[in-house]
Amino acid sequence: MKKAKIVLLALFAVMLLGSCTTTTVRKRPAFTIEELPTHRTILVTTNDPGIIQAVLPDVADRSERISVVIEPEDDVYPLNLEASRIYGVMETTYSRVAMNTALMWSSKTKKDLHEDPSYFQMKESDLELYSPKNGKLLFTLDDYPAVYEQLSKEDGKRLSAEIAERMKESAIALYAEYPRTFFDLNLGVSEEVVRQSESILLLFDRSEEGGYVLNAFITMGDEKKAKTLSQMVRSGYIANLKKANQKYVIAELMKMFLLDGQLVTIKGIEITEDELFKILAGLDGLI
Repeated sequence: MKKAKIVLLALFAVMLLGSCTTTTVRKRPAFTIEELPTHRTILVTTNDPGIIQAVLPDVADRSERISVVIEPEDDVYPLNLEASRIYGVMETTYSRVAMNTALMWSSKTKKDLHEDPSYFQMKESDLELYSPKNGKLLFTLDDYPAVYEQLSKEDGKRLSAEIAERMKESAIALYAEYPRTFFDLNLGVSEEVVRQSESILLLFDRSEEGGYVLNAFITMGDEKKAKTLSQMVRSGYIANLKKANQKYVIAELMKMFLLDGQLVTIKGIEITEDELFKILAGLDGLI
């Protein structure tokens, strides 16, 4: 009877401590795309198996998404990747223990001396990485502890759930809020236009021909600027078609460029895989 009471008391204590722990556990960091900062940054995410294979071939078979945050350190246009702070999250089916054990025994990595937070360094590059949670691998090209701390803060400047879902539905997606610089889209969008925009959302989906289809959503500071941008990108797109000696129908083009208040929508622009990687030049060699 005495042993039974001890067991019950022990069980009660475990349940009590467990419930206390549950109430104090912080939700962040969960290391998801929704938690990545977007203000004055450029967020790139992909679930495209071919791209993930090219970037991380060793774990691509169990990787579901790679999201990269680019924080430009200057206003040079187009974006200068070498003058940017770069970090991100890979979502995978590997457990935290399995991922970190693999990194520990890999001949390509070495353990950093930091204990909190712990991380590994690639021997032949600036990449620092660690799996802080099951299914998540946090990586950075500089100062892993600073990035970990940044993602742990409750500052509210994160990606909205609506935008996150739209990005997840595309093979590749880019998003920026109040950008000072951006990638050159070859659509006649100047650096002045980029800096006058409130947000830029680009969604790339695979086409049946093997290339990609781009849908772009650019929100400008006011309706006048939006109207000017709409006319500019339409003229730039037509100029590119003429330069390539491609036929076009004005009525069809009008359906591709839409204007709704401050929002400029560009729909269904077909680009090849080479053209896409030309826009994103350098990203395939980040990690």
